[in-house]
Amino acid sequence: MVIENELKKLVNQLRHDEVAQIRLGNSDITVKVFDHGSQLSLTTSIYYGGNFIPKSVRRCIAGKSPFDSGWVTTNITVDEQNFQIYLNYQEKMNDLSNLKFKDLLEEFSWQADEWRLYLDEHDKNDLVHVHVK
Repeated sequence: MVIENELKKLVNQLRHDEVAQIRLGNSDITVKVFDHGSQLSLTTSIYYGGNFIPKSVRRCIAGKSPFDSGWVTTNITVDEQNFQIYLNYQEKMNDLSNLKFKDLLEEFSWQADEWRLYLDEHDKNDLVHVHVK
């Protein structure tokens, strides 16, 4: 849940720097405004593979979202060099009130948490079990 003071601090930082970070749920969300303040983007890491992204995880992100994504349309990108997967949101900032912005951040954070759980669950499918006598 976003606290009013955190939201005000975030909005002020965006006005000054056009980029800010907020910790919400299990997510460190990077918030950017660009195109003269007309566009907004949110990004957070939802999977870190160490030095490998398993096939089962890749299959998960290639398919449909495992949950109802509601009114916030997101997409997933893969950073192959750093073995990370990111959840992204980008839209025009038309009529984005503080309440809508707060709701957007909370919904985005919820989706990120759901994706993390889903990907971590499928990550285990590629483990090789070795029996030791």
